Amino acid sequence: MNQKSIEHIALYSLVLVGTLVVGVLARQFVLSKGVDDFSSSVAFFATVIVLMAIYASLQTTFNQFLLPRIEAFLLRFSAFQTMKNYNDTVSEPEALTIEDSNQAIPNIIDPASAAEETISEPSEYEVMRTNSIAKMNRAIQSKLEKVISYTKQTMVAYMSEEDLNRLCTYVTEYSTSDTLQKVSPVKVDSQLKSIDIMHFGWNIGKAFGRKRIHTATLIKNVFAHTLRDLEISTIERKMSHTESGCKIRLNLNIT
Repeated sequence: MNQKSIEHIALYSLVLVGTLVVGVLARQFVLSKGVDDFSSSVAFFATVIVLMAIYASLQTTFNQFLLPRIEAFLLRFSAFQTMKNYNDTVSEPEALTIEDSNQAIPNIIDPASAAEETISEPSEYEVMRTNSIAKMNRAIQSKLEKVISYTKQTMVAYMSEEDLNRLCTYVTEYSTSDTLQKVSPVKVDSQLKSIDIMHFGWNIGKAFGRKRIHTATLIKNVFAHTLRDLEISTIERKMSHTESGCKIRLNLNIT
């Protein structure tokens, strides 16, 4: 508890004691006039309340109107002004907050923060690995774009737009997986024979580096109607054979 709080408690205690004393005197005065106890008690409480209200009113008036004028008048004198400056200077350290103390010590580098910044910098290996993976992903994407372009140019004349879009979706999935999870067969024009479909499958399988068995399984499922009379083993064996009169020929340079 600081000095000002003690002073306020002492002041209010004196005022309270003074009003109680005056209230007791008022009660005794009323009793001496022959009034009953209840009325004298009412006179006691009324006196205390009135005196406290008068004190509060006087204190408010003094703090808001009289004290600033008195202080302004006293500041004209150098002695009082010197004493006020001294009191303000002494009380300043008590108001210093943690935030102010932190601001008062600038340019201090936290060793832990500096160490964290050093650790967060990627190593030469990490940089090289990131660049290598990015380069590989770009190559895969470029290869996929070329295969999709080949698929559209080769099949657009023999398929509906819906079937062609679904076929491109299957080709995209096949670029990252040996097998497809779910396939809905597409239909092609009767101009394309089974050897054409096998040549198409061999071309995209070669571009993606897939095994013949996987490519044979893929086109067997995707072109189920056209290849309905052929077994997967037969497709695997014959897909790279050349025959006359083919509309889709073997292509070694898709990518």
